[in-house]
Amino acid sequence: MATFKGPFSFNGSVGGFRGYWDSDAQKQVLSSSKGKNKNNNKDSDRALDQNREFKAVTYWSKFIRRATNDLVYLKKGRLVGLLNRVAKQIQLMDHVGEYGYRKIESSRFNYPLKGFSFNKKHLLKDILPVEPEVTITEDRREVTLKLTGFRSFARFKWPEKVAYYRIFLTIFVLPDIEWHALDEEHGAYEPAYPIYEMGQVTVVGEWIKISGDPIDYEMSAVFPENQLPKEKSVVVVVMGIEFAYAMEYGTPYVVKDNGTAGIIGCF
Repeated sequence: MATFKGPFSFNGSVGGFRGYWDSDAQKQVLSSSKGKNKNNNKDSDRALDQNREFKAVTYWSKFIRRATNDLVYLKKGRLVGLLNRVAKQIQLMDHVGEYGYRKIESSRFNYPLKGFSFNKKHLLKDILPVEPEVTITEDRREVTLKLTGFRSFARFKWPEKVAYYRIFLTIFVLPDIEWHALDEEHGAYEPAYPIYEMGQVTVVGEWIKISGDPIDYEMSAVFPENQLPKEKSVVVVVMGIEFAYAMEYGTPYVVKDNGTAGIIGCF
């Protein structure tokens, strides 16, 4: 695989090469087409079962990437493979389902998700080596993030000098992915309930000056009444941090890599 340097780029396939925009790496990529593996029997029962379950994995990871689109410029690196790996971990915990039709039950087995960073270059746990306090109401509608006695001057570990920061709080409902049979031979992996019923909310805080004085920081996010979390789902909480090296007349000068984001809770 190669990346483009220069004034020209293309999308599509030409002479065994394919050019495309990599949304995870945020760059144009040139890759060569791989030949078919003669030893791979894609029609074997085991291969069909594996391919079927992999569709559930990609569905699950795509849902998370879309649910965090509000934080897109805080993400960095290839996340598809990392999320697919987490999805497969959860799928392998289904010891009841039949092989080839196993569920991804995030509502039961979500601990592999906790601590996941959407920025491979700047991991959230490295940039903010403090665990925020996260609480949720009994009906799972409202999530609150707290940083008590927080001294930003001593806590943030960013490679550049920063003078301001602001915090993002994203919450979304992640449903279990289950096999729905249409008949004895056909079916599809689908979420436990329709996509339009799944809530997603992002709240953006105000810019705060880096200081050694302690503050009690708190922000909350609330789902709409018509998108309350249901059974067979988990509420995923994502924290994002953006940095600026200066501020003039209310306009922030954001640092080169913007910031970072990661999952800080699952409920």
